[in-house]
Amino acid sequence: MKNNNEFELIVAQGENPWWRLLLSVAFFTLMVWVVSENIIMFYNYGFHEDTFRVFSKSLFTIGYSLTGGIIFAVTKTILIDVDKDLLISRFNVGPFSKDVKSTVPQLEYVSIFLDDKENYQVNLWYIGNKHYNMYQFDEKEIAMKFGNHVAIKLNLDLLDATERGDNKWVEKIKV
Repeated sequence: MKNNNEFELIVAQGENPWWRLLLSVAFFTLMVWVVSENIIMFYNYGFHEDTFRVFSKSLFTIGYSLTGGIIFAVTKTILIDVDKDLLISRFNVGPFSKDVKSTVPQLEYVSIFLDDKENYQVNLWYIGNKHYNMYQFDEKEIAMKFGNHVAIKLNLDLLDATERGDNKWVEKIKV
């Protein structure tokens, strides 16, 4: 029996690249600087019509900076529990997270393919041409083992698309 925090499958986006983190930090820093400048302005000049006018003009910058910081800092994790037909999309920004619950879409198959950077991608395909990018590996054997494990866990077919133009369905091997 599973406890409440255990899921059948966890699909993680992974870590953000350094350039996204750098942009996120820049946006958040701009926001903090503008807010602190407004606090200093109110402290020095008080609450007058002119200070409120300046503050209202800075709200645009604060809003865009906050939005830009969140967009570049957010990571997404998908938790799937097939027994309960539950899919949780967990969005994280630093220590803060927001869960969005929904039913599991009609899962179709698991595929492994070789991308342009010579990494083996494992994808979970659902309804039509949509997919979750689950993980990437440097070695084909490890990617195939992971894809096999996911396919067995979710009772799905496994597609080996590592060679362009030669896609083949692979027999799952119970480990």
